[in-house]
Amino acid sequence: MTTPEVTQIKIGKHMFGIIGLADAIADIAAEHADKAEDELARLLVERLGRRNYIPDNVKDVYGQAFVREYKKACGLQVVEEPEGLTIKVLGAGCNVCDSLENTIMETLAVLDLPADLEHVRDPDQIARYGVSGTPALIIDGQVKCVGRSPSFAELREWLQGNVDNKDTGGEMDKQVFIKNIPFSEPHKLADLVNYEEGRVVSRTLAQNPALSLTLFAFDAGEGVSTHTAPGDALVQVLDGEATIDIDGQEMVAGPGEVVVMPANVPHAVTAVQRFKMILTVVKQPVTIKS
Repeated sequence: MTTPEVTQIKIGKHMFGIIGLADAIADIAAEHADKAEDELARLLVERLGRRNYIPDNVKDVYGQAFVREYKKACGLQVVEEPEGLTIKVLGAGCNVCDSLENTIMETLAVLDLPADLEHVRDPDQIARYGVSGTPALIIDGQVKCVGRSPSFAELREWLQGNVDNKDTGGEMDKQVFIKNIPFSEPHKLADLVNYEEGRVVSRTLAQNPALSLTLFAFDAGEGVSTHTAPGDALVQVLDGEATIDIDGQEMVAGPGEVVVMPANVPHAVTAVQRFKMILTVVKQPVTIKS
């Protein structure tokens, strides 16, 4: 089965995955380049609505976003909308890195701020950011700290400061629980993340102070080094085979099998052969007081 092409674009305030966007833009540019923007929006919504769920009450918002992407693809001038918070934690998965990620989620919950939070674990990807150490925290493209975990007061100042002048997003300003997967249609989980040579590839489906849900694809021999997690972690193997080490006890898991790694117990995962899994971490939310 061919993996569907999913393009992440900003619609309103949040990022959504759209299937077939590039093909739709190419076809409409070839056939309807002379159309006005409102007609282009209608055509794009009509075509993309065949493979993506687009609620009737926000079709205009989707149409505006599709036209923006159309104009970018055609090299036309685009007035960019204000971006929402984009946060990246850089770190291979040590206790300090994982603790920083959880502290950020807790801070966002306390401040009631929406954000796109990503934990970048792959060393090659981390190197591209040019930081001198880990963990590192990047907010809206700016490196805020390297080699340490900031205090709650620092995080609150940085996060609140970055949203003071941002657009609320209008009709699309709503909480999003699951992301990076098209809604209201069946999918094979293993097809939503691709293998890449010498790398660990991930796609975050949900992330909040109580739970995270992430798809992983490991090339043979790649893995996540020994670390602990703040909650019980459920590994469900989708493809291939992996060795899982829990506090020195090794086991091998294959397709259809699950392994629970207890909270705060050292564990590691290594691909025996190319291996895909979905990782669910269930955590106890923590309330932080300033």
